Amino acid sequence: MRNSTALSSEPTRRSLDRGRIEFRILVICTGNLFRSPLAAGLLQQGFDEVAPGRFRVDSAGTAGVEGAPVTHDVESLAAEWGLELSEFRARRLQSSDIIHADLVLGMDRWHRSQAVTLEPSALKRSFTLREFARIIRPLAAAYGATSRRRWTELVERAQRSRMPHVDGPECDDVVDPHDDWSRLSETMIEQMLPGVFDIVDWEFRSTAQSSSN
Repeated sequence: MRNSTALSSEPTRRSLDRGRIEFRILVICTGNLFRSPLAAGLLQQGFDEVAPGRFRVDSAGTAGVEGAPVTHDVESLAAEWGLELSEFRARRLQSSDIIHADLVLGMDRWHRSQAVTLEPSALKRSFTLREFARIIRPLAAAYGATSRRRWTELVERAQRSRMPHVDGPECDDVVDPHDDWSRLSETMIEQMLPGVFDIVDWEFRSTAQSSSN
């Protein structure tokens, strides 16, 4: 029997979809203070460059402290990447955030599982960031459709192509730098940036291919 929560959310998602142009991505971490604001900001920045107005990227935390600002370290790193996070305030993840999202990207497997626990209908559109990037990296670009349509189809393709990482499931996670920023921030960056690049690059390749046809 299908979960009643999943059933009840499906009509809501269909009603939200009517007439919408933008594809909505939700990035989740624990406190919404380190990983997810940075990843969401970078994704939004990249998508705004290759497909302005076609994507909306938000973030939230499974244990987010409502209204808390990012640390000075995070704000400084964001500024190096051209992101302005001085006005950012953390949010705690809500079921409605997941219902509104076309794609849910956890920073690690725990966040992905928590999203699905909170909103079971999100099972087939929830991945970790590195997992999703790994899956779509070899997938051919798509053209001849709106960004939202091709990304809806891409999420379906990614779900069908989902396979465990050959080097172990932990390779799909981004480390949490909360406990020791000076020691772990570089690892976080090394794990996060390639995934962000691959995700934006898929849209870049698709947009470029569409423009040339």
